[in-house]
Amino acid sequence: MLNLIAVFLVCSGIGIAVHIAIDLTHRPQSMKIMNAVWILSALWGSYLALWAYNKFGRSGPMKVEDVRMKMDMSDMKGMDMSGMKDNMAMDMAMPGEMSMQGMQRPYWQSVALSALHCGAGCTLADIIGEWFTNYVPVTVAGSQLFGNWVLDFILALMIGVYFQFYAIREMEKISVGNALARAFKADFFSLLSWQVGMYGWMAIVYFVLFINEPLPKDTWIFWFMMQLAMLFGFFCAYPMNALLIKLGIKKGM
Repeated sequence: MLNLIAVFLVCSGIGIAVHIAIDLTHRPQSMKIMNAVWILSALWGSYLALWAYNKFGRSGPMKVEDVRMKMDMSDMKGMDMSGMKDNMAMDMAMPGEMSMQGMQRPYWQSVALSALHCGAGCTLADIIGEWFTNYVPVTVAGSQLFGNWVLDFILALMIGVYFQFYAIREMEKISVGNALARAFKADFFSLLSWQVGMYGWMAIVYFVLFINEPLPKDTWIFWFMMQLAMLFGFFCAYPMNALLIKLGIKKGM
């Protein structure tokens, strides 16, 4: 029975990720990195991710090419440019997506997006790390499990910092060095809180639920457990992201 549930939810996550990826080709996010964030979040969030995407992540049907074409003012000579810009700003306020001009979404949504942004890096890192260690064991202090976790954390930090760097550089035109420093500062504690929740659940999986039987990484149940681990990671990262935003260390998405 558990295996059937695992197959259903893991396949659902993959299917929903594909659905969101297709939808994003017609409704791209204003912040490009969020395209990857929503797809990666769907892999573990499944139907919850689909609800969140439809609730506050989905953009309007306007295409990037249309926005660029509207912003091209070179041939609009003799027209009231200020009026045109105001109209364009109204046109570009897409449903479900925060306007780049500062339209504020509800606070809980902003915090949730910041947590998902952090979790996307963890998701990608875990997919890479777990499949890598499935074929090339990594040992730390004589333990392959700790070796897996250390490798996953390093990968998650590298990818997470890149995701933060990408977002910062999209929002602000600052130097690469300054953006990297801010990205590391913003991502480290968020990532750490996510990993606490994730590793906490996986410790229960390994040392309680499956202590008397192996849990191979190439099984549906393992990846279902990883989906749940990511959910626990989100629950732990949400309050941390709220604190980081409140302290001004991180900006709400």
